Amino acid sequence: MTRRFLWLAILLLGSHLDLLAGPKVEIVTNVVSPSLEHTAAEELAGHLRRLYQAEVSLAGTPSDPGAHVIFVGSPSSNPETRDWSASWPKLSDQGHCLKTVNFRGQPALLVGGETPAATFWAVSELAHRLGIRSLLYGDLDPATPPAFKLTGYDVVREPQLRSRAWRTIDDFPIGQESWGLQEQKQVVKQLAKQKYNRLLLSVHSWQPFVDFEFGGVKKQTGVLWYGLQYPVGANTAGRSAFAGAKLFENPDFTGRKTYQERIEAGTALLQGIIKYAHEMGMTVGLVMSPLEFPKEFFTTMPQAKLLRGENELSIGPGPLQMADDEVLMQIAKTQLRAYLGTYPEVDAVYLSLPKKLEWSEHAESSWNSLSQRSGPDGLPSLLQFTDSARHRLQIGVRKTGDLAFRSHLVGFDFLTRLRSDSNLFLRPDGQPLEVNFLQIDPDLFACLDKLTPTPKGQLRFVDYTARQVAQNENERPAVAADLISDRLILILTDDNTGFLPQASHKSLERMIAQSREKRWAGYCTDFLSVGDFDLSSYFLSRASFDPDITSDQACHDMVSTICGDGIAVPVIKALRLIEEATTLIAENDVEFSSPIPNIVMKHYEPKKVVPAWWGQVRDHYQNAMNEMYRANTRARVGGRSYVLYHARRAEFGWEYMNSLESLAKAGIARQEKNAEEQQAQLQAAVNSMYNALNALAVVARSNSDRGIIALLNEYGYRRLTKELEAVEREFESR
Repeated sequence: MTRRFLWLAILLLGSHLDLLAGPKVEIVTNVVSPSLEHTAAEELAGHLRRLYQAEVSLAGTPSDPGAHVIFVGSPSSNPETRDWSASWPKLSDQGHCLKTVNFRGQPALLVGGETPAATFWAVSELAHRLGIRSLLYGDLDPATPPAFKLTGYDVVREPQLRSRAWRTIDDFPIGQESWGLQEQKQVVKQLAKQKYNRLLLSVHSWQPFVDFEFGGVKKQTGVLWYGLQYPVGANTAGRSAFAGAKLFENPDFTGRKTYQERIEAGTALLQGIIKYAHEMGMTVGLVMSPLEFPKEFFTTMPQAKLLRGENELSIGPGPLQMADDEVLMQIAKTQLRAYLGTYPEVDAVYLSLPKKLEWSEHAESSWNSLSQRSGPDGLPSLLQFTDSARHRLQIGVRKTGDLAFRSHLVGFDFLTRLRSDSNLFLRPDGQPLEVNFLQIDPDLFACLDKLTPTPKGQLRFVDYTARQVAQNENERPAVAADLISDRLILILTDDNTGFLPQASHKSLERMIAQSREKRWAGYCTDFLSVGDFDLSSYFLSRASFDPDITSDQACHDMVSTICGDGIAVPVIKALRLIEEATTLIAENDVEFSSPIPNIVMKHYEPKKVVPAWWGQVRDHYQNAMNEMYRANTRARVGGRSYVLYHARRAEFGWEYMNSLESLAKAGIARQEKNAEEQQAQLQAAVNSMYNALNALAVVARSNSDRGIIALLNEYGYRRLTKELEAVEREFESR
């Protein structure tokens, strides 16, 4: 090639690159504004570079007359926006806006809110309008980005529900207890983009998150998921998900063998979560039970009793202890001080009761005490409330609520006594800490304003599944908003349905609408496994600000934007099938797949027939899988990861149900002494369990997914294999 032609080629290439170059954009923030506003500006810069190949610069003042200008902040935080103070909308502390203004004769954009968090949400709102969908595990870009422009924006967003909380940690390997700090921070950032504004750390006394001493006894128990072990070495189905590890662990606890090492890892984890949540503009609440203690403290409180649960690691009040028991109160205060001393940065504390509290013996005494403390009018008779509770059937627990009400009543008496010590609930600066009550019995709602000291707040738990909560609207009577800050616990996934694919979008839609009508302060999510609710969290994030959006509209918006036109229809159909499967399980067996050691092998017990509803659940999962795979083949490349994940989750559910059906048939064959059929069905059960775990391993994207695989290897695949081998040996010996 001659030099003349080489120069011509260079000129043509340069001209072509100029045509491909994106817009020049200047993002203006105050150099001394809060760090979260700078984080917002950097997020926006990344979006524009990715979507439009934009040439983006961040500056404290506009300097390039040829650039499009976006101002991030508000007149109170960014001096460069003060020329538009008169036209700046009146916003609450959570309000945020996108507004086109004239700057140097050209359109510019104001993106901000009255607080740093609200400014971050404003940037997230702009990203949403550019087609970016922020899901729990990252951002997905639109199939076709809209044209870049700064004109036409006049958007103001104010929350319909001001308190939007997300719960983390809790107590099972298939949940967020298995997440290290890196994964926790990843999801916290996405939650901030979805405009959640509070993180709840739900902890238990036997976990390695606090250390204290009482009565000469030092705390010694500090384990995760009840101290159970889940090996994932040889003979592990879906082993590819574990990158060669031999034991499933929270990565921040790897190699931490002693109690002290685990305490150091645990406190570092929670302190890191709190710090990062604050950096992302979220407040943090600590959820703990003051009536639950590690069992080594039995010697200091011999009247206590073991609390029912996995491995029986905790003790609680016994039948001889009343709500005013002095030793019980002192150990509770000691433990609470240890938590608040270890995590002084928390913004709120939520006082809960043990899950299986049995403390009904002193209900009359506690009722009389509460009545005396409630004011001159007192309370109605206890008989009136126990009669109501006796006739109330909580579908989720399949029993009347009389004993539960009486136990919760005594527990509530204790919590109010504990709460009355105002010096206990102080921040390091001496200001009072926000205190909330969790899981108050529904029959106490009507007189709660008389029972609780100020300031008052509570989270209401009604039942175990979203569908049941939505149906039991009458269990949530309204109370005066100026007296009680009410928040509803929204069940995203049912603990008892466990790790199986679940959906509850229609029920969540009803609950959100009911909460708005009753003028509740907001909600907190509740779930066990995390895999299924990209759409749930997205819908809640939009419905919290938009009262008109439905779950179907949210799905259409999310899926069509990231996957392309026509994909939302099969996805919605698949999700409805999964929601129908969820309902069938909840209606027929509330402990069907609760993640406990006998979860699989209990179905090997003698049955006359395989329950017909099992086949319905299996078929729903299979049909949902087919719809998701159909959507996956048509989705654009960037959005396939979302659809493929849920296709594999449905495949996992289908194969799991196949395994259980074969196992039940093997149990029937064993009962009928048909060894050949028993062996064949056990082999089918092993094969289907293997296929289920491998289907999930292909798309495992969190330690919750890996926790499901590890747990079902220990309680399912290996136990099935062992039983099959035993039957084969017996068959061959005949």
